[in-house]
Amino acid sequence: MFKRTFLLSIAAAALLAGSALADGSTPVKGPFAGTVHAVGTLSYTDGSSQTWNWDRGKITALDSTSITLTRRDKVQVTFAITSSTVVRNDGATYQLSDLKIGQVATVISQSGNADIIRNIRGDGAPSGADQSAIEGPAAKSTTGTIDALYYDGSSQTFQYDRGRITSVGNGQLSIVRADKSTATFTYDDSTIVRDKDNVEAVSDLQVGEGAMFFSQNGKLMLVTCLGQPKQQANPQGQGQLQPGAGVQGQAGLGLGFRLGHRHANLGTTVTA
Repeated sequence: MFKRTFLLSIAAAALLAGSALADGSTPVKGPFAGTVHAVGTLSYTDGSSQTWNWDRGKITALDSTSITLTRRDKVQVTFAITSSTVVRNDGATYQLSDLKIGQVATVISQSGNADIIRNIRGDGAPSGADQSAIEGPAAKSTTGTIDALYYDGSSQTFQYDRGRITSVGNGQLSIVRADKSTATFTYDDSTIVRDKDNVEAVSDLQVGEGAMFFSQNGKLMLVTCLGQPKQQANPQGQGQLQPGAGVQGQAGLGLGFRLGHRHANLGTTVTA
């Protein structure tokens, strides 16, 4: 099972997107379904850390200097538009002028500035541009925490890890991150595996496959697939990935988050 590498976004395809499809038709709600706001504190391969905010709601005010969302919890949030703000939808880059009041969007921000406006839905949502890639917030991230606020006022905290699978089976899954540290999780039938918009079983995952892993108290809640397996057999021929081998995947935090450090100006296509 080969995975298509995600090139933007959670991360906001996993986060703030919420649902995926099982067997191509039945909606399955993930742990981030109903999220209106999230704060992610992520650590990176260079030892740095950054804090990012995700907000999703209806665009109720928009001009060249700011964008205002009204979230499902009735809270209004306003973000500054800067020369670095990027508008993204369905894998392509657009202009701020392609947005319209009344559309629903996710804003990824830092310090009140809109970094990425993405996952745009509603009448006239931008579409048709050439596919391209940018680095989002999760690019080169290794671990962190995600604090999610839901529209009903409830909240949950998730552990975030990004790496490649070194072993999977018998209710346990282990990974190696890009910083060569390792982590092991438990899983069961409630664990959701997302490959783009499809839901798969944990048994479909392969050693060497890159993914983002969202857990609570050591139990996997969500796995968002990122790239193709890079297997490297061990001396015993067990097919396990050697620690540190091939863990640098493409950028992406399925939460629709993609945490990157630099973006091009509005309307400029950026390649990863």
